Amino acid sequence: MTSNDDRGVLLPPAQEVDTAYPASVRPHSSALPAGKLAEQAISDVLGWKWREGDAKGFVAALTGSFGLSEVQGRTEATWTPRGYAIQADLGAVTGGQASLAARARSAAKDALALLDALRPLRTDADPENAEGFRALVRHDLEQIRQELESPLIRVPRVDQLFLLLLGPSTASGAPGGPDADTVRGHIGRLRDEFGLTSCQVNTIEEERIQTSFITLVDWVVSLFRGWLDSRDRIDPFSQPANGQPYFGPAVVALSQLLAATAAQVDEVITMLQSVFVQQEDLEVLRIPDADGGTMSLGGLLRWIHDFAAVEGGQLIESAGKEGVGSAFLQVATRLQRIVAGLPRSSPNGDARDVPGNFRATLPPGFFSTRVQRAVDELDDHLQEVVRIATPIGTPGPSSATGLREQ
Repeated sequence: MTSNDDRGVLLPPAQEVDTAYPASVRPHSSALPAGKLAEQAISDVLGWKWREGDAKGFVAALTGSFGLSEVQGRTEATWTPRGYAIQADLGAVTGGQASLAARARSAAKDALALLDALRPLRTDADPENAEGFRALVRHDLEQIRQELESPLIRVPRVDQLFLLLLGPSTASGAPGGPDADTVRGHIGRLRDEFGLTSCQVNTIEEERIQTSFITLVDWVVSLFRGWLDSRDRIDPFSQPANGQPYFGPAVVALSQLLAATAAQVDEVITMLQSVFVQQEDLEVLRIPDADGGTMSLGGLLRWIHDFAAVEGGQLIESAGKEGVGSAFLQVATRLQRIVAGLPRSSPNGDARDVPGNFRATLPPGFFSTRVQRAVDELDDHLQEVVRIATPIGTPGPSSATGLREQ
């Protein structure tokens, strides 16, 4: 589906708000049942969407959110807040990202030790400025390590950190890379403030200090080159020019998208209820199937929710890449086509372009702006699921060559 096929382009402008229906159709108590409160608390603390009977996912989320350590003969738990809710039992740091993360851990550990051992060779160095630049370099290295160890890397964040650390010429991918005399960024400012250049070296001890700085620069530049080599395949939201993305990060991305898709189904149902379309009505409202025939609107929403919350993850976990290409992608594409083909309102807010067979069966509330926008967001989520899953299920160049030879 191209951008011109997006069902949302036919919706009224965002500033137009349908006022035919009240925001709330019935009074309700603000107090949630105890079970719902417990599920919400677990989701907030663990950064994981609650799924009944999913003991494996719960244990994985618990392990990822709490670290245990022995302190003076007792066990203490440290909570690590999760910034977003994912299905913690799917996806991991794997492939080239795992190798890069291991290099980042080693480089950061050794480079920070060298950084702490540096001392100014300039007699007129400002102690406060020197310590300030040392702190900046330390911060950049630690942040790069943390990002590369994350299941889903923020690529622009890593690019920005290397830009700060090494300067614009290196971050733009200049061939050859800098050395200790030409590096810019925070490391270059550290060099200039400390006077870590050959003209400041007079003794063997001073040359050892300069050598430590040269070694630090070499490790950081080597790590940056490794980042450039793996960058396109690490980010599952970008389509790699050659080959497939790394499977672990891509599965984490799909887990996030599936969780968002399941939540959006609930949003569509809520919007329908706000225009007096209740749960019982959904089972008798007929909608067209893009591949022919019809089905109930309630059946479609249940199908999408079950796929996003349970079935999709099971297909990935049980069959891996083959499951993504042979089953997961086919189901996601089918669901996206059905949602994209749902009857829509015209820019004037009426249902003039609805096929005759569905004009009478779908209530006017279905064509309200709030419902149409909720459906459009659901379509967008499914489009993104298909886009991320497509390169995973597509054989790489070597695999395709092998199949042709057979």
